[in-house]
Amino acid sequence: MTIMNKYYVAEGESKTGPFSIDELKTKNITRDTLVWTEGMGDWKRAGDVEELRDVLRSSADQPPPITQRTPVPTVDTIPGSAPPKTWMVESILVTILCCLPFGIAGIVNASQVESRYYAGNMEGARRASVEAKKWTMIGFWIGVAGVGLYVLWMVFAMIMGFGSAMFWA
Repeated sequence: MTIMNKYYVAEGESKTGPFSIDELKTKNITRDTLVWTEGMGDWKRAGDVEELRDVLRSSADQPPPITQRTPVPTVDTIPGSAPPKTWMVESILVTILCCLPFGIAGIVNASQVESRYYAGNMEGARRASVEAKKWTMIGFWIGVAGVGLYVLWMVFAMIMGFGSAMFWA
């Protein structure tokens, strides 16, 4: 049975440890890291200690440490920024009152406005708002035209109905 040494690691002016070989694998030591264990006269580079060569090989296979990424600008970091109009209420009314397909297209685009805005995609939020307005307005004006045609048809039918009743009486 072999006795595993416990190593101290020099970190700047201070020392940490003792660590087993398995614990050293998690410390990401390099060949130039100074180490010491019982039986050594002085601190040595980890690359010069035979027992630590496997630790250094396995730490070389590790991915590099995660670095701090630059934050994406968000609504909180853009002063004076407000989300574009969503057109959600208008789209729902158009869907219920007259034009189902155009209203649904308006609702789909309206639902994307705030989610894109709060994700930091200002241009995407603006485009979704423009699309929501377009489909809502198309649905609204088709509904107005439909109601107008219906009223004209009723007026025409009443005139024709009254005219024929007077003719036969």
